[in-house]
Amino acid sequence: MFFPDKQFIDNLSEGEKFIFLKVICGLVACDRQVTKEELFYLKEMALKYDVGADTLTTMIKSANKKTLLMQARMIDERPKALMLIKDLCVVANNDKDLEDSEIEYILDIAEVMGIDPLRVKEINEAVNEYIELSKKTSILLEQEHWT
Repeated sequence: MFFPDKQFIDNLSEGEKFIFLKVICGLVACDRQVTKEELFYLKEMALKYDVGADTLTTMIKSANKKTLLMQARMIDERPKALMLIKDLCVVANNDKDLEDSEIEYILDIAEVMGIDPLRVKEINEAVNEYIELSKKTSILLEQEHWT
């Protein structure tokens, strides 16, 4: 999967780590369905960010878009904001359907962080290319799961 590397995570403050996970959980919650793909991604993210499953469950259940938008504003370094958008795009495209509510959520988060919708579209296209290439590689290597 397309996760941030350890060095990136280590450069985040504790508050930024919390915001990243909370905003990602908000995306999962926005369509009122948690797919197994989203759940797998969240569990992997929790391991990378050193957060327990119970905390993730609470984050999903307590997701409030207005609050999350205010928190996302606190990510004020552009490279970090772009990485958050990439992570949101990965989660949104990880399951079968990209819902309108997910697109709207990502664009709203991007807006409060000062990221142009065109850049979001380009990041989303790159994420989709990565996902497709990963799936194709998995098939060629006769692997059951693509990562």
